[in-house]
Amino acid sequence: MKLLSGPTSPFARKCRIVAIEKEITLEEVITNPFESKDLPILNPLRMIPVLLLEDGKKIYDSDIICRYLDTLGSGPKIYPGGDDWSCLTFATLGNGLADASVQLQLQKVLPEGDQSQPFMEKMKNRIDRSFSALESNLNEFNSDALRIDSICIISGIGHIELRHGDEWRGAYPALTNWYLSKMNRNSIRDTAPSL
Repeated sequence: MKLLSGPTSPFARKCRIVAIEKEITLEEVITNPFESKDLPILNPLRMIPVLLLEDGKKIYDSDIICRYLDTLGSGPKIYPGGDDWSCLTFATLGNGLADASVQLQLQKVLPEGDQSQPFMEKMKNRIDRSFSALESNLNEFNSDALRIDSICIISGIGHIELRHGDEWRGAYPALTNWYLSKMNRNSIRDTAPSL
């Protein structure tokens, strides 16, 4: 299987973390979504990640790819069984954190006259609210097992630190401690985003 990915994408990182946790080997194909001529053919949304299966089928959207990978390989389940809506809700919060960070970065690279200050402020407020909710509800996703909620949260925070710095840590000490405690895990360390 091949994963069309990018070194800074928090959504591709989620998939790589799940693959490592499930002991699945993926061939990673670094893909620039803004320049790739193949990507629109493989995913009409022109977004990474995309998982290319051996039979020629394609799976896109990081949540769908992660769910698929969770059905393969070994190791504990990444997605909860039954009706663990709390886990899935915190996974969504982590995804939202990542999305807000990406949207903020996309604004920052525009020429100053093209940047939308109200939109950037909206994304910063979304990030702050997400951090506050995570700090207040740490017991909901703080477990030794690495499940999809923790993976999404770690990927979102990783992108924020890569693109916007780690100033958030001073305001959210419990979340900071939780986040730093995960950094030595192989799947987290080996997928750390880089420029």
